[in-house]
Amino acid sequence: MTDGARPAEYDRWSDVPAGLVTQTRLADADPPRRPGGPVRAYVRDANWRGKKETFALYAVAESVPTAASGRQLAAAAQRRAVGRACEGCGAPCQLPLPEVEGRRVCGACRHRARLVEMQELLAVRRAELGRWARELLADRLAVVWVELTAAEPTGSGRARPPLAGRVQVVDETGRALETVLVRLAGPRTQGAPADAVPYGEGAGRIARALQGRRRLVWGPLGTVTDRLAELGHPTDLDRALEVPADHGPVWPGDVASRYAQWRGELDPATARLRTPWPPGSADRLWYVLTQMAGPASEDSSGTAADGEAQHGG
Repeated sequence: MTDGARPAEYDRWSDVPAGLVTQTRLADADPPRRPGGPVRAYVRDANWRGKKETFALYAVAESVPTAASGRQLAAAAQRRAVGRACEGCGAPCQLPLPEVEGRRVCGACRHRARLVEMQELLAVRRAELGRWARELLADRLAVVWVELTAAEPTGSGRARPPLAGRVQVVDETGRALETVLVRLAGPRTQGAPADAVPYGEGAGRIARALQGRRRLVWGPLGTVTDRLAELGHPTDLDRALEVPADHGPVWPGDVASRYAQWRGELDPATARLRTPWPPGSADRLWYVLTQMAGPASEDSSGTAADGEAQHGG
């Protein structure tokens, strides 16, 4: 890091690396320090009044001790009590600890508490998803997996419509209902897979496989059907049979998000939900759904499952 380096800029405190702090934080340290180099970054975020403010940040590695002697520091420590001891692990922390829900805890203890809280929430969510999956498997179901064959973008980088779409469908028992690769590119477009079936045939096969069945979809089925409609071959799928996806503030309800919530694996460094690897096909998605449903002896007719399936909760 050279003195001529342009200071970095951050939009929130959570983005700021641990090695950059304000001059006030350096002064609050035990023992205190002061900046020993130039401003290395700025962060614009809320101050203690909740209003946006820009704060200058200095590198801890470049800081130097203040002029206070050890005796002066000892006398100051006796005059004023500063909350540095973590009430979780007992660590005498170098910086004052903020009070969170009536307790002063260090960053590690706060992080551990977030992990435990998230795991408890996911355990409740896993039970909800089990009821949801059992209710789906008890009905006439179409488990749908969709993949697109992308076209090369234009010279200016603009996306072109996909060349083809592969749609796989299995029923609630895992039995294959359909696998079709349908052409989605116009007649003069080059590069579509040679084994892709024509628009009309593909639209008909998709519609027949999904007719009268609730649809649990992973992938851009809407892109396929919209493109077929643009090419003059609408599939006219019953929207009432879609398994709804509720994108609420707590738990997104699309099938990929539900799968991640059921797995419930948290990144230990961030406490965020990890994204599991996609199942890869319709029959493997059915297998995942049966795992989510759990043993057949579990309740499959509860009102919670009925309400959740209707509202996508």
